[in-house]
Amino acid sequence: MNSDYHIKKGPLITALMTVLFLAAMEITITALATPAITRDLAGLDLMSLMFSSFLIASAITTPIFGRLADRFGRKPVLIAGIALFLFGCALCGFAQSMPMLIVFRGVQGLGAGSIFTLTFTIVGDAFPVQSRAAILGVLNAVWGVAGIAGPLLGGFIIEWLSWHWVFFVNIPIGLVSIALVAFSFTERFEPPERERSADRWRGIITHLSVVVNAISFIICMVLVGFDVYLVFFLQNVLGYSPMVAGLALLPMSLSWLLISFACGKLLLRFDSKYMLMGFGVLQIVFVALFVSMDVTTSLPLAVFYIFLSGFGIGGVMTATTVIIQDSVSYDKRGTAMGINGFLKTVGQALGVSILGAALNMQLSTFLEGRGITGIDVGNIYQAEGGAQGLDSTLLTEAMDSGLDVLFWIMLALSVLSLVATFIMPRFQLKETKEGIAGAAESE
Repeated sequence: MNSDYHIKKGPLITALMTVLFLAAMEITITALATPAITRDLAGLDLMSLMFSSFLIASAITTPIFGRLADRFGRKPVLIAGIALFLFGCALCGFAQSMPMLIVFRGVQGLGAGSIFTLTFTIVGDAFPVQSRAAILGVLNAVWGVAGIAGPLLGGFIIEWLSWHWVFFVNIPIGLVSIALVAFSFTERFEPPERERSADRWRGIITHLSVVVNAISFIICMVLVGFDVYLVFFLQNVLGYSPMVAGLALLPMSLSWLLISFACGKLLLRFDSKYMLMGFGVLQIVFVALFVSMDVTTSLPLAVFYIFLSGFGIGGVMTATTVIIQDSVSYDKRGTAMGINGFLKTVGQALGVSILGAALNMQLSTFLEGRGITGIDVGNIYQAEGGAQGLDSTLLTEAMDSGLDVLFWIMLALSVLSLVATFIMPRFQLKETKEGIAGAAESE
């Protein structure tokens, strides 16, 4: 044991929720603002890079922040990461071109690595396993709150100000989150003794962790498709406003919350391997529903499909997080969560790149199949109504065709994640009375 926590339970949960709200708002509003950004900066062909630069930078720093937290403590490393994230937000707000925005999004991602790693590391430190999944569910519900606040605030910002302000709005939220983290717990940290490299990784890289991390990696390739391209489908195929499209994703957060509350009890009763298999089957069934969507799909039906999908992907994401947290000791949890966060982020970065390339390729193939050539898919909106004969109906059909290919790819990835569970060793979580040894709680 290298640390003694003194926790104010309520303020700690509030602090972690605010930190995650910061990241969730950034993702929600940026995805919502994507059509406006690509129109303004003429960068549809670079859209995926706007997300992948953030994710790749985050992936690079996630294991670094995890390791630093094991060496120097959770609290100072998290605060430093939030500050770096806010600096990136300010830079993004001043971006004047797509290449500039892509670079500045990378700066954002460098700081985000601490948020994605250390919030979940602290949960693993401070709370017992039987309540941890429920707390993870509460934290994931932050995405639902951001799903409401993002479209409401983002829609107002985009329509009445400009997309630049979707980045500036993160700064006051971030300053509040730093203050809450500073207040919610104290940490008397004793740096661990230096250890050999082989000893450092013993207990972190195991058969169990390799398979669970692989599942996390694959499922995050699917998750980024939900985050980015469902909004894109609702706006560019079904024709709804950014605000409506963002609100339509809210039911996924609700179902994610419900399955997370159940997940803690289920993981204590049943073997984790079979729980992940069950969640994987749900994931396949519900992603298959997206394949059936097209220009004729009604909004209520699309929202219902989105609600169901949260039970599958929410179950997988919650279970893998709890398993990784409980598979290691405290002094290696930051590193273990850093590796898990790294692979999740790489999965999202790779996923958005693959899906973006597939969308661009299918758009070109669709247009060429109808005798329309010479259109740069990066400026496809500017080509609408031009001499090439690209009208709004054909543009909608092209988008529908491209996104249909993406949903098939997401389905294939969901099947692959289920296959991975068959080689996972059995692992039964044990009920505990407290989180980390030595954790003291003050109300």
